[in-house]
Amino acid sequence: MLLIASKIIFCLIAVSIISGILGYLIAKAKYKVKVKSYEINPIMKKSGNIYNKPFILGQARPSGKDDLKMIEGIDFEMENKLNVLGIYHIEQIAKWSDKNIEWVSEYFSIENRIIEENWISQAKDLMKK
Repeated sequence: MLLIASKIIFCLIAVSIISGILGYLIAKAKYKVKVKSYEINPIMKKSGNIYNKPFILGQARPSGKDDLKMIEGIDFEMENKLNVLGIYHIEQIAKWSDKNIEWVSEYFSIENRIIEENWISQAKDLMKK
């Protein structure tokens, strides 16, 4: 009797170990964590002046962040890059100076894209609405 009980306990322990390992492997394969990578110019072409950096926020306002994709030329990826930098609201972009535009262009290596696509004027128009 004792022999049968010990075999049953051994089988239960073996099954629980095997099922735990299988569950772990299945969960690891099914739910892979996707790491987001943002390409940011690691070496500025010109020495960046900290005073040219645009006004940034640590987090979006309690009302939530704006949809920066409303500005023609800002896609989902660029919106994420701007959010990581601390730019969450259209108002922030509308207040950029020429020095801010130059700094952001250098930081993201997008050259004259901000000026060519008129981000500032579009942001100002969206602020009026």
